[in-house]
Amino acid sequence: MIIVGPDTIDAGATKDLFVVILDGPAQTAGINISVQNGVGELLPYDGDLQALQGELTHTLPKDFAAGAVAFIFRYKAPNYDTEVTLHAAGNSTNGNLDLLGDGIATTSWDITIENGFEEPPPPEPPAFGELAATLFAQGLDRPVALENAGDERLFAVERPGKIRILESDGALVPTPFLDITTQVDSTGGEQGLLGLAFHPDYANNGFFYVYYTRDPPGAGLDRSRVSRFTLSSNPDVADTASELVLLEFEQPFANHNGGDLHFGPDGYLHIAVGDGGSGGDPQDRAQTTTTLLGKMLRVDVDTPAMPGTGPDCNISGAAHYSIPPSNAYNDGAGGAGCDEIFVLGVRNPWRFTFDSETGAMWIADVGQNAFEEINYLPPGNSGGINLGWRCFEGTEVYNPAGCNRVYLPPVYTYSHATSGCSVTGGRVYRGERSPHLRGQYFFTDVCQSSIRALSGPPGNLSHRIVLPVGEVSSISTFGEDVDGELYAASLSGRIYRLASVLPPRVLIDWPAPGGEGRARQRWAKSSN
Repeated sequence: MIIVGPDTIDAGATKDLFVVILDGPAQTAGINISVQNGVGELLPYDGDLQALQGELTHTLPKDFAAGAVAFIFRYKAPNYDTEVTLHAAGNSTNGNLDLLGDGIATTSWDITIENGFEEPPPPEPPAFGELAATLFAQGLDRPVALENAGDERLFAVERPGKIRILESDGALVPTPFLDITTQVDSTGGEQGLLGLAFHPDYANNGFFYVYYTRDPPGAGLDRSRVSRFTLSSNPDVADTASELVLLEFEQPFANHNGGDLHFGPDGYLHIAVGDGGSGGDPQDRAQTTTTLLGKMLRVDVDTPAMPGTGPDCNISGAAHYSIPPSNAYNDGAGGAGCDEIFVLGVRNPWRFTFDSETGAMWIADVGQNAFEEINYLPPGNSGGINLGWRCFEGTEVYNPAGCNRVYLPPVYTYSHATSGCSVTGGRVYRGERSPHLRGQYFFTDVCQSSIRALSGPPGNLSHRIVLPVGEVSSISTFGEDVDGELYAASLSGRIYRLASVLPPRVLIDWPAPGGEGRARQRWAKSSN
């Protein structure tokens, strides 16, 4: 997709621009447009777009014509000289979606505002309790995962097939940590190198695991693959020849690949897998126990496979993992269900996480056309939990055919009508710099790029916006550094450090007997 328009605008002027989405074998497309830091004003040109919380989104999906869709919008420049960046995120669907789906393409456009006749306004002070997003790094190519390896570096996964290292000051190491672009198929908007997990004993064994999509010659369908790689003698470079294939399965469509990887507190590798794509899960794959699609998988990469405990629904032919005893189906190859299955009934779990303190599991599952959902699995849960897709979208019935199981409802849902279109799951904060935020779960949405927080007990969660729209855009994933501090990656190639803002006025406005410590305690309590 591309933005077409002027790259220089006079202060105070209003100009028309176009967003063009190309290469659409699909039927319809949707769009979201935002401006970095909310500078100037975005305006609809016609009935194709509507203004929503300072951004633009489509009113209805628009039909492709000759492989392309164009949306026209207007940008009104501020009255002062500055540099601004416009961001657009879009997708194409098979015609079954009423609003934006989750096959996201992105682009940006830089504009210089000149001939200003006013002074730029001073920066607005942050609101009490609000997060601040500080640019940490830039220049990456569509980052979709952020992880640390137990030291001060961050590792950013680029969807085309590279893993890049960010030093503690945000400097981007020129040589990729891993480059497997020749093996990765990233032609679809949701395909590519999608996940990264470092082994809990990475400092000693150098093992790390990746999830990527590939198009093997002569195989027909694309495949998702989970592989292990090993660090080389250089701590900043992996051995590309060390690939050990763990798991492969076929993908009937290009979308809904999932792809996130994490080691749980149980020491097992957990793998998020989408329902295989299209719209509405037409083959009911998420509820079918003999396919890996639409599931959260769990495998033991440290215990050798034995007869009856090895891979079940793995078409790679490899046997480099065993099945944890408490998985949903632990009956050997060819039994009632794929032994790798841990959780059933997900649509496209775009980012999940484990609370590093409690071990609880949080899964953000992208909805179909009405609701987004966040699921919570308490620590120590056993396999077999069913999260309900396609029987339910959020808490609403979607397709009741054959739905006779017990389902665990989400702990939080929100509607496409007001709050977005495609949830991006985040992390539970357990850092030390912002103690009043500890235990809160942070997430966002592709179409409404505010960052949000859930706090309180899972059965009675409180929701709030902690970073408003316009501050960041197209957030694809969250990450934590070795100290548990939060970061967010944008598909525009930027990485942001997230931190709370403690206004200096708190300790002045609230004088309290007992001194500064008492005032800080009262502030922290009020911000929960």
